[in-house]
Amino acid sequence: MTTRYALVPSIFWAMAALGTTIHFEEFGLPTNSALPYTGGFSSGGAQFANSWAVWGSFTSWNGFAVSTWTDTTTPGYTNQFSVISGSGVAGSPHYVVGYGVGSGSSAEMRMTFPTDVQVQGLYVNNTTYAYLSMRDGDPFAKKFGGPSGSDPDWFLLTIRGWDVSDIETGAIQFYLADYRFDDPSQDYIVHTWTWVDLSGLGASVRKLTFELNSSDVGPWGMNTPAYVALDDIAVVPEPWTCATLCIAGVLGWLTRRRWSACRASPELE
Repeated sequence: MTTRYALVPSIFWAMAALGTTIHFEEFGLPTNSALPYTGGFSSGGAQFANSWAVWGSFTSWNGFAVSTWTDTTTPGYTNQFSVISGSGVAGSPHYVVGYGVGSGSSAEMRMTFPTDVQVQGLYVNNTTYAYLSMRDGDPFAKKFGGPSGSDPDWFLLTIRGWDVSDIETGAIQFYLADYRFDDPSQDYIVHTWTWVDLSGLGASVRKLTFELNSSDVGPWGMNTPAYVALDDIAVVPEPWTCATLCIAGVLGWLTRRRWSACRASPELE
């Protein structure tokens, strides 16, 4: 009896650690393709917003798109679905690209969950389009640092958590590029997958929104291409949901143990 029940805490904590990592690999897209015009999609139990509009021969979209594009060298809008590292985290084919029209883009770039969760974190990277635009400049956006390299430019991602009542649970900021250092050698543009810890948003998150802002702003809004790449989003249930799963698992384990003991008892033969 002592040995049997000593296993219960181990089972409890093992189940409490259960969560999911959203990899997007289930889409099985061929290389160099994307899904930007889906009206939204689900992965790992989360819903990712997506919308689009057609203007004559031009189609615009907002939100998130699953991508397997690998082009790290072509500048400009025609290469809007590639990540600058050329693949997802650890070389995986799939990832998502988020696009929001200029600053304050959280209305479009959002993901929602059916129950309260704690988002432990996710990996973030620049798209090829945004990276090359910041590094070299383009017809619409400046080269970060300017001609002298000393302009204090920046490109900022803000991730906000929201609860079931649509009340903000917190905000995490991550600089996709930062040229504000006194020492120019410290200036950077992110070009590898980088982990962003979101556990500070709490255990009652129902929605994440993503905003992009830049120091390069003109009369029509932000000039820096408003794109970001995401992958491997780690999510765990909130404590009460997790506790319910753990209790159910422990009770199931004990029931199976008791049934096995009864079948093996000589008195019942």
